[in-house]
Amino acid sequence: MLEPKRQVLFNPGPVNLDPEVKANLFNVELCHRQPEFAALDASIRERLYAFAGLSPDSHRLSLLHGSGTLAVDAALASLVRGRAQVIQNGLYCERIATTLAGLGADVTTLDCGVGRPPGPDAVEGDPDWVAVVHHETTTGLLNPLPELVGAGHEAGARVFVDAVSSFGAHPVSPEADVICFNSSKCLESLPGIAACFWRRELETHATVPVLDLLAAAEGIPTTPNVQAFVALDVALDLLANEDRPARYRRLAHKVWEAGSSSFEPLLPEADRSHVLTSFRLEGRDPDDLDARAREHGYVIYHGQRELRGEIFRVANMGAAIDEPTIDDLFEVLAA
Repeated sequence: MLEPKRQVLFNPGPVNLDPEVKANLFNVELCHRQPEFAALDASIRERLYAFAGLSPDSHRLSLLHGSGTLAVDAALASLVRGRAQVIQNGLYCERIATTLAGLGADVTTLDCGVGRPPGPDAVEGDPDWVAVVHHETTTGLLNPLPELVGAGHEAGARVFVDAVSSFGAHPVSPEADVICFNSSKCLESLPGIAACFWRRELETHATVPVLDLLAAAEGIPTTPNVQAFVALDVALDLLANEDRPARYRRLAHKVWEAGSSSFEPLLPEADRSHVLTSFRLEGRDPDDLDARAREHGYVIYHGQRELRGEIFRVANMGAAIDEPTIDDLFEVLAA
């Protein structure tokens, strides 16, 4: 059994939970076949539609059991076929392209370079689908989603959006055809619910049952993480009672201000999300920086693959992060 330990998670999920979520997490233990769970599920769906600015008349909402990655994989497996163009500027875009190739799609990539946004002519040829990661957490890049959705539709394509690390903090274009997200990260609840909005007129394709979006839109086909639903119910109340994007914007600017006193941000400000920021290591040892943070109860994030020796990442998700905590983190890292 793990000993009690308080840490501030500056990683991009899971996140520190609001005390209100933790206080209510085990106030009831339900079977997912009880009427009380059906009412809970319906309430969660109603509030997610309202937050996203979508309607059950135009979009289905599938709630599956897993991470944001599972939401993306389920949506790709259930919906995307034919010619697919992936906007490539990070590892999560790359993962979409690899998954689609494995599903037999005809995949092309627009290689923008890691951390670089696409130009105005992002959609090439006549794809059936355009896929984009809204917030690419490889670097903290926020892709220009409204422009990409518009360009995709102008080219006659459907637009697939991985919004796993942006939903809740940045507006996600409701005109997109598929929007994938999860219960953790910027919704600040427990991991365990993989979610996807998708247009009702989209054709579904046969896949393994655990990835079947249609079954997950029409009910709860298998045993879910019930406590993740309990937590999300409380987290959505908290979301409705604050301006979440404004808080993330404020905290991101604090990260930029405090971090820039000792480290160089990787991306220009115009390209950064309000969720996660990458800073250059400039010869510092990433393991030493990580250990120093953990000694003070902070968890930061390494760069991935070839970026491991080049950057570290600081997210401002979750209920435990505020301006004084951000100041203290960077004092610790700069020491």
